[in-house]
Amino acid sequence: MCLAGPGSAGMGVVAELVDLVLPSHCVVCDRPGPVWCSACRPDSRCEVIEHAHEPPVHAAAEYAGELRTALLNYKERGARSLAGPLADYLAGAVESARSASVDGGLPVLVPVPSSRAAARQRGGDHVGRLARLVARQLQLEVLPALRLTGRVRDSAGLSVEQRANNLNHRMRAEPATGAGSVIVLDDILTTGATLIEACRALRAAGWQVSAGAVIGWTRLRQRPTGHD
Repeated sequence: MCLAGPGSAGMGVVAELVDLVLPSHCVVCDRPGPVWCSACRPDSRCEVIEHAHEPPVHAAAEYAGELRTALLNYKERGARSLAGPLADYLAGAVESARSASVDGGLPVLVPVPSSRAAARQRGGDHVGRLARLVARQLQLEVLPALRLTGRVRDSAGLSVEQRANNLNHRMRAEPATGAGSVIVLDDILTTGATLIEACRALRAAGWQVSAGAVIGWTRLRQRPTGHD
């Protein structure tokens, strides 16, 4: 897994101290109180997104409105106090994937890696941080088995074809252990290019990938097949 540069840990500590010291306001409605008030949190209604020749991806909610605002504040603006509420959504998607699995064993959670540049800019690996919270909540193992190789551009603004080319064979995975099946974790499902590449790399290393789990999915690029 790609690690952040030396300064990112310090940035993360500063961000957490700021969250603790400054008066908190909801990132959506700006009312004093919790950083994301209960009134501004959309219901988690898991959608299942199917990809040809790939395992299904379970998404907690649509990436729009209040959820989009919260994710952007966490991912791009350093609001680390949103990690807990967002991890709750991701945990719901993981539980949905587990309930649909025929494997029956405890899955291993594998987060998609951040590029070094993205980790430096965001004060650490934002998906890895969520994955650890989910693993603790559900008492599962999280394993950073994936890493990026070569230069990878930020996917924002890229077309479907550009996203696929950007990640084509850019991930490598550690050799599989004796652990059970894998659920791959990411924050947002847009075209599916990231999860498809992650699954390819994991399978090439001998892992059994049962599903993907994300917080949000984009309606413009994806079509759900059902929900629970």
